[in-house]
Amino acid sequence: MKKGLFVLWLSIFGWQTNAQQPARIEAQSGKIVLNFVEEATKSTTQPFIVQRAKGRLGNYETIGTGTGTSYTDHTAAGNPYDYYYKIIDAQGRVISRIALDTELFGPNLFIFSPDDNKSAIADEINSTHDAMFSEQFSLNRYAYFFKPGDYTAAGKLKVSYYMHIGGLGSLPTDVKLSNIETPATLSNNNATCTFWRSAENFSVVNAGSSGNFFWSVSQAAPLRRVYSERNTQYDYNGGNASGGFTADCYFNASMGSHSQQQWYTRNSYIENGSNAFSAGGWNFCYQGVEFGSRVNMNNHSDNWTDNAKGWGNVSRVELTPVIREKPFLFVGEDGKYKVFRPALRKDVKGISWSETGMGAGAVYDLETDFYVVKPGTTAATMNGQLEAGKHLFITPGQYILSEPLHITHPNTIVLGTGYATLVPTNNNNQSLIRVDDVDGVTVAGLLLESRYSTQTLMEVGETGACKNHSENPVLLADLVFRIGGVYNENVSTEVALIINSSDVIGDHFWIWRADHGTGVGWNRNVAKNGLIVNGHYVTLYGLFNEHFQEYGTIWKGEKGRTYFYQNETPYDVPNQSAYMSHDGAVEWYGQYKLDDQVQYHE
Repeated sequence: MKKGLFVLWLSIFGWQTNAQQPARIEAQSGKIVLNFVEEATKSTTQPFIVQRAKGRLGNYETIGTGTGTSYTDHTAAGNPYDYYYKIIDAQGRVISRIALDTELFGPNLFIFSPDDNKSAIADEINSTHDAMFSEQFSLNRYAYFFKPGDYTAAGKLKVSYYMHIGGLGSLPTDVKLSNIETPATLSNNNATCTFWRSAENFSVVNAGSSGNFFWSVSQAAPLRRVYSERNTQYDYNGGNASGGFTADCYFNASMGSHSQQQWYTRNSYIENGSNAFSAGGWNFCYQGVEFGSRVNMNNHSDNWTDNAKGWGNVSRVELTPVIREKPFLFVGEDGKYKVFRPALRKDVKGISWSETGMGAGAVYDLETDFYVVKPGTTAATMNGQLEAGKHLFITPGQYILSEPLHITHPNTIVLGTGYATLVPTNNNNQSLIRVDDVDGVTVAGLLLESRYSTQTLMEVGETGACKNHSENPVLLADLVFRIGGVYNENVSTEVALIINSSDVIGDHFWIWRADHGTGVGWNRNVAKNGLIVNGHYVTLYGLFNEHFQEYGTIWKGEKGRTYFYQNETPYDVPNQSAYMSHDGAVEWYGQYKLDDQVQYHE
């Protein structure tokens, strides 16, 4: 593609890119050329009206009229990604909607602009939430991103199943939201099934107004790189909740929970946790967290005597030994979309960014360095792009893979958003992702779903991998592995995740053999182990691993470390004889099993 030239194809029937009739837009040298195809029954001599807005939900104004199937906008100035167009026929019908943003990201990723109507933003997000409120196993996926600006007039935004809310600034403070929340999906404010949603890289402001920032969730709902001026509460008005993950956040107010069973917070800052919340029910774990002067440290003590007084159970680790924060999408100073890959940090406390800088790391241009994956893309196409040296940005949707995605090049980034979901075909009995034993790969933000019968869902490094990656480790972040719950057919996976490479960093997993949903039962969704670690010096932060039929986690590598482990044994064991370890000699299976040969493990 020539520098300064943008070409795209859109449907005349909406913003989606997968309908029948194409449209085309070119932006070059201060003008934008629209080419569109009218309905087959329409004559190309009939007049049309062109309307333009800065922002998809902005105020559309008529900028011209014409006949035929093209129009040139000579008045567009600045970033061509700011503009959205409607083509309206003589009867007032919209026959085409055209924008560079929509073609780039496909049908399920939505961009908001400061020029958008704030009430319309709230209506769109909240109506999606309401429609998805009870859709725990839906196939729909959504991501909503905000360009830098102030969106506080939109009010409270509700985050649904399979929804991602993200800011597109280089700093969280570049995008200002009034408040967001995740209403409990069960009765009595019970959030124990409030799964599969995420938020990152924005501010929650309006501290003087009423209402806490309710991130009341359970598993698979990471909160990252958020700045909050409101009290942040991890339960919904005192209802039950079952665990969550926070990283790289700055809480300029209280943060905590009355009733969360467990929560893991890594490399964040908490200004005030004085008396607003208890430390939760069973285990609040803080690692690499900085506490402000107003925090009551008795409430965050790592002393069992203090805990016994009624604060709840607290674990605190002062430093994070090795971490690379998850990459994220943002808009660069040139107005183009970029991906930022934070630098590796060792023995650190606190956030990776500051008031004035996004922190050390590398910036990638989305259009030139990445292949943007949209619904309908095949495994063969993705593998072709990976082999050619491209990174993948996988937009929300379900992707049916006839073969594993095979990552062979060092430093490859595969970044999903909006719970982009990978599912194997019936003839793919191998895996969904396989990573060679190479440096610096990042795989993040994906849901890997079992269907039919596969050996694994993901493998990192081949069997016997032995390379040293300590200076440039693989990062696996915000990965969900799900076996059962969605399909009525029986599903089977031997092991969800196998890590053979050394020095791998795992930053938030939920590895789940479903205990509820469709097709669930001892002989319906079959899986022996959630995780097997064969590599050495592997470090995991926030490992949630549940309901597997043998050992939940098996660790065979040396010098491994896990910070925060949440586990539930299977609920559906039919009888004792079906759940015997050690060749039938021992009742039950341990859920965190160290191999007998391991000499050192934390």
